[in-house]
Amino acid sequence: MPRLRLPHQAPSPSSSQTVTPRGYDLWNHYEVAWLDMHERPQIAVVELVIPCDSPYTLEMSDAHRYFLTLRDQRFESTDALEAHVAGELSRCLQAYVLVRTTPVRQAVRTTTACGPGAQSLDLEPVSVVRGGVQANLLRRASDANAAASPIRECLTSDLLSVRCPLTDGVDYGTVWFDYTGEPICRHSLLAYVLSYRDSAMFIEQCAETLFADVLAQCSPTRLAIGARFTRRHGIDINPVRSTHAIAITNIRTVRQ
Repeated sequence: MPRLRLPHQAPSPSSSQTVTPRGYDLWNHYEVAWLDMHERPQIAVVELVIPCDSPYTLEMSDAHRYFLTLRDQRFESTDALEAHVAGELSRCLQAYVLVRTTPVRQAVRTTTACGPGAQSLDLEPVSVVRGGVQANLLRRASDANAAASPIRECLTSDLLSVRCPLTDGVDYGTVWFDYTGEPICRHSLLAYVLSYRDSAMFIEQCAETLFADVLAQCSPTRLAIGARFTRRHGIDINPVRSTHAIAITNIRTVRQ
């Protein structure tokens, strides 16, 4: 069981203070990741509500390390995850901590290039893919059937993540694929996105590889890909790669 290091106790009110404050600390964690019982990656925005009369305070770097330990743990439901986190934090802080989760696919309404018609890949039944980027996973939907008529569609996933090659920290992003051509197998595309999970690469390199692999393996006539990565140190990087001239509106997602 992961443990939180609590560096100090919250200061007690001075004797001259006549009013005891009431309230709470509201924490938003935009990148809480875990696995379901079939090892399918899950990710959510998590709210923590910590009462201000807790005898201990939670230190941010300790919280960050704790939530990273959940990334490879399995939970049977979001309710089970909430109960687990609430129980551990409440015991450590000696106060009742409320935990609420919102799946990222619900929190991120649209991407910058794909409107409400974009379709999420994230409900495809794909388990975590180990071993690094695997372009051989990609295939067209017609590979096992008769050739399909060209279409245009925009597919998205909120489950893209890579490890920084300098710090080994995890960078999370929402990725979109806007293409024209024979339909791409969605199951294979999500599996390919998940194969980035344990890979160490810079964000720009990630976008270059996504673009090159989909173009080579699926042969769309037009392709644009982009990703909105979450902030680190107040900076977010959002690469776009395309076969044609493209302009996107720089709108932040809820994860940024």
